[in-house]
Order: sequence, then C-alpha cells, then structure tokens
Amino acid sequence: MTDGLTRRAAIRAVGAGVLAASLPWFPAPRASAAGRRVDVVGAGLSGLACALALREAGIDVRVWEARPRLGGRTLTDTALIPGRWVECGGEFIDSGHAAIRRLCSGNGIALQDLEAVDVPGVPRDLIGGRLRSGGWADAAQARLAARARSDLQRLGEDRLNAMSAAEWLKGAIPGGTGSPFARYERALVTGEYGADPAALSALWLVADLADDARGAEMGEGPERYRINGGTGRLIAALEQRIGPGRIIRGTRLTALVRGGATPALFLTGPDGPRVERPVRAAITLPPGVLRSVNLRRAGIPAAEREVIRTFGMGTNAKVIIPFTDAAWQRRGWNGDGLSDTALGQTWNATMGEGSGAAAFTSLVGGRAGRDIPGPDHGPAPDAIVRTRLALMDRIAPGTRAAARAGAVVHAWAKDPYARGSYSAARPGQADFPAIAARPQGPFHFAGEHTSDNWSGYMEGAVQSGQRAAREVIARLRG
Repeated sequence: MTDGLTRRAAIRAVGAGVLAASLPWFPAPRASAAGRRVDVVGAGLSGLACALALREAGIDVRVWEARPRLGGRTLTDTALIPGRWVECGGEFIDSGHAAIRRLCSGNGIALQDLEAVDVPGVPRDLIGGRLRSGGWADAAQARLAARARSDLQRLGEDRLNAMSAAEWLKGAIPGGTGSPFARYERALVTGEYGADPAALSALWLVADLADDARGAEMGEGPERYRINGGTGRLIAALEQRIGPGRIIRGTRLTALVRGGATPALFLTGPDGPRVERPVRAAITLPPGVLRSVNLRRAGIPAAEREVIRTFGMGTNAKVIIPFTDAAWQRRGWNGDGLSDTALGQTWNATMGEGSGAAAFTSLVGGRAGRDIPGPDHGPAPDAIVRTRLALMDRIAPGTRAAARAGAVVHAWAKDPYARGSYSAARPGQADFPAIAARPQGPFHFAGEHTSDNWSGYMEGAVQSGQRAAREVIARLRG
C-alpha cells in the first residue's frame, strides 16, 4: 500500500471511481430516457440522495420504503425534551465529509460546529475501575497511530485484512491486554465500529488510525459537525424535493428477478403483494435486510451473494437519558468520556442547544449492544438506566439527582429494517464494500456498506447513493 492510501481513500482503490464518487455532477439523460421510471428501494439517506440525483437529471422515480417513516438509520427525536433535538442514530459529520455537507448546504440546512460550542468541564474516562481525566490517553493514542502508519507499509493490506483488530492491538500496545490504555482502546474500537475487536478486520482499524493521524496533521476534525436541528430536517427537505407522492411507505421488497435487461421488483405492502417493472432499480438496503430478500433469480454472482450473506454489521445501541439540566457540568465533567463499563462512549446529546433541560447519550456496541435489554426503539428498561446513572455518579457525584423519567433505548441490531448500526468488516472482508457496490445488470447497489472510503458514515450513504444515480444515468444514456 502506498503512502497516503487508506481505507478512507479507498482500500484496493478503484481509481477514478473514487474521485467521481465525491463529485456533485450528474449528466443529463438523453431525451429517450425521459419518462422511463427508475425505482429506488429504501428511503434512508442513501436512497433519498440517489432519488434526488435522478430527479434532478429529469428521470421519473419511485422510492419504496418498508418503514412508516423515512430516514433509515438516522432518527431525530424532538419529543424527549421539548425544544431540544436528540439524535438516535447517525449523528456526527467529519470535516472531510464533503458530499453530505454539500447536500445540507444545497437544501439551506446549517451545520452545528462543535468546535465552536463552549461546553464547561473536561472529558473523563472510567477505565479499569479508575477515573481518568483530560487527555491521559492522547500520547499513547498518537503512538498507536504512528504504529498503524508504519504497519500499513510493513505488513501490507492482505496480512492486516486477515488479522482481527484484537490480534493487531495485542502486538501494537505495550504492557499487555490488561493495561489501562489497552482497555481504553478496546472500548473505543467497540464503540466506534460497533463490533468487538476480535470480530473486526485489523485493516479497517489500522487504516482509519493512520488516516485520522493524517487528518490531524492537516487540521481536519473528526466528528466536528452535526446537522443543526437534527438529521430529520435533511430527510424532510429531501422528501420535498423528490416529491412526497413519489415515495411509498410501508412496502417492503421480497424478491428481485432479472429477466434479460428488465428488472422485476416483488413487493408487499398494505394492499398485498405487487410487482413493479422499472427500467432500472437502485437497491439501498443494508446487508442484514437484503439477506431476507429472495435473490435466487436476480442474476447476482456468488461473490456478491457471499458479501450479502456474511458482511459484518455493528450492533451499536444508544441509551439516551433526559435531565433537568446538564448536572454533570456543575461537577467539572463536560459529558465526553469512554468507559469499559456499561456506559461505553458518552456525550451531551443536547450540546450547544441552550441552557436548561438536557439529554445524555450512552453508546455501546459489540455484545453489549447486541444483547442490551429492551425494545429496538422505545422506553429504556429501568435496570439499564439505573446502572448508567450509578456510573455517571462515580464520574460526577450528584449527577443522577437531576435525571428525569423517560429514558429511551435505540438498539439498531434489533431493528428489523436495519439489522445493525453500520457495516463493520470482519477479518478478510476489507474489500467487501467494493464488491457490494458492483452493478448487476439492471440492479445498482448503494448504502454506506458499499462505500470504500466512508463506509460506516452518513457520508458513505450519501456518496454511494449519488454514485448509484450516476451509474443509472450513464446506462440510460448509453
């Protein structure tokens, strides 16, 4: 692997296709393509970005969505605390996420710059039963990033991809697996990827660590932005621009059939089964959901079917607790933290939204996210709330006294329309996004899991949807 080439710059690079995926340009279809309908399956960010690009190219579109709502794995809650917004799914946007930032700008939606938000207090981590403040792990994290950059060159892609992240961390962190920093890094990996390190490709972790180091050198901030007012604002804007009448809710895909160049979509909705025959179709369902679709007659090769069947998915779950105010800040904690307990990763869910009532997010992944008690989306069981409040009190004594009733849990692995939070390649799967992105006859595939450079991010969803639209337009012109 050459210097500067990481997963985010495209593992097993697809050359000019990587650059094209970041461009906003869409070619106009030939006149003969006008009025020929293209169907999009899935109304998450990827499907909506794809449908909007097709509409802007003058192509008739229908979007089929199984849920009663739009947005997929993004979900904004404005009811938990009146006057506040809380993100229950996808939330943060990096400085380098150009496609989603353009999409927001083009729809008049501002971003909240978290670097400009003044939050009292300092980060605190609870690792190995001991409270640690500030940047205690920063120096060790910098050394680990340097080791990652070296190992990309020394070990190479194939060897790292065959390893698990747990194997690589064991050799890369001095002091053994029981050291405080080793515990910290395992908790960080589990939260960031939603997968236990033993179930994650080392190449994904190593490439990202190296890329984060380069980004820091260039002044790029990871997780610097959120959509001001919530991702729901962007979803609503996309719906309006596509045309609400072109989006059909409550209708799920059951089978894909390829008959020559003509696709057939078998769907089931409130009125029973139906068959749609567009000229082409963009499928934006996540792998865990696509596994339940009958693909036997879709003409999809074995390699692609294997990706759909086995692609790893994170199991992140958020527990969001409302408070009368950000009480932890009065104890010198800004809410940011990492713990190898049930708390996982934490932050102020309503940062920058004014004083008064606040909400606090506890994010877990791996086994903890998969097995968390409660519904997929709904009231959080009292037991998991009490556990988190007790841990918060260890970090900032007296915090739990300000907690309010009404905590919620959002467990994306339990969600039947998601089957996971976002893609997390298992050992040997680092090239799966490129395989999953390949068009198959009249079928085009999108979703964050098909993005080589931004899989696992909202940016990857938007980029891949726009890439699929370009593919469709090129075929209709050709």
